[in-house]
Order: sequence, then C-alpha cells, then structure tokens
Amino acid sequence: MKTTLTKTILRTLSITVAVALIGCGKKPDPAAPSSANVQLMFGSFTTAQNQAPMIWKLLGMKEANAAVTSLKMCFKRLRIKADDVDTVSPASDSNNKDFFIGEVIVSNAGASLGAIAVPKGVYHRIEFDLEPSCASGLSMQLTNANGAFTSNERITVKFSGTFTANADGALTLGVQTILNQLNTFNAGTTLKVHAEAVSGVLSN
Repeated sequence: MKTTLTKTILRTLSITVAVALIGCGKKPDPAAPSSANVQLMFGSFTTAQNQAPMIWKLLGMKEANAAVTSLKMCFKRLRIKADDVDTVSPASDSNNKDFFIGEVIVSNAGASLGAIAVPKGVYHRIEFDLEPSCASGLSMQLTNANGAFTSNERITVKFSGTFTANADGALTLGVQTILNQLNTFNAGTTLKVHAEAVSGVLSN
C-alpha cells in the first residue's frame, strides 16, 4: 500500500512540476514594438582615384584624379526589401515609404539622412528614389573634375547586402562604390544610367 501511495505522490509531483515549467515559458509580449526605428546615414568616402605612379610625381607630372567636389541629392522615397532584386516600377512598388527629406549635400565626411520605422526582420536591399521634387527642380547635382552635371530624372540609388532590423539603432550605408562611379562621369551617358549601374553596401 505504501509503495502504491508513494508512486501516486511522485507521479502527481512530476505532473505538477511539468505544468509549472511549461507555464514559466516565455510568452510574447503583446505590448512589445513590432518595428524598429532606424537612423539612416551615408558613410564617409574618398573621391580621388587613379593615383599617378611615383615616377610621374618625380617628373613633376600631375596626378590623374577625377574627384567629386560637390554632390547634392533630392530624396523622395525609399524601399527596404527582403530580397536583393531591382525594382521594376519604383513609383508603384508595394515596399515604398515616403522619405521626402529634401535636398541633401553629400560630403566625404558622410551625411545623416533621417530616421525610418521598419518592421523587424532581415533585409537585403535599400533603394532611394531621387526625384526633381526640391526647390532646385533637380534630382541630382554633381561636380567632378570633368565638369558640372545635373539630372531631372528619377534616379534610384541602391544598396545591397544584409541588414537585420531587430532594435532601434543606426545604419551606416557604404557609398564608396557609388562615389567611385560618379567620379568617372563625363556625360558619355545620362547621369541616371551612370548612377544606377552600381550598388552601395548595406550591412550592420
């Protein structure tokens, strides 16, 4: 009788402990935010390229640099996407978020763009649409060693990589590749085609 009673007590205790452990499991907090507030920034960059060989310098020859000396962008909207695929119709993409921060002067020290709230998750592409919506009536204004150039077309500036939005914070976008591309622009094609031919770096 004692053995049976002991087994019953032990079985009851085991069930009670199991239920208690299950009850202690972490439950989702319905009040927890489902989005992250992300501060977007352009990172710093250098603009001189094609440095002359040392022998050129010894002979007093100039360096063959094509440097961006001025760059302005007029921001209209952005898309933060889970896939790294070009948007076919930027103006009608379902990922669009208004990002009309106006005209931004991009310097080699970087530039703060502003904050955007995005659903928490992992992303592989950010696209900014530059449009002639600012007072200048231009989407991009560029000056490099080849001259001064402007565009009033919609230009999509892309960043590819991996970005995990799981908490509020800052995201610095690598723009060196884009600036290298703009360094070489000489009106051989449109500024839109030239700028959209490369992607910057998206990572955290």
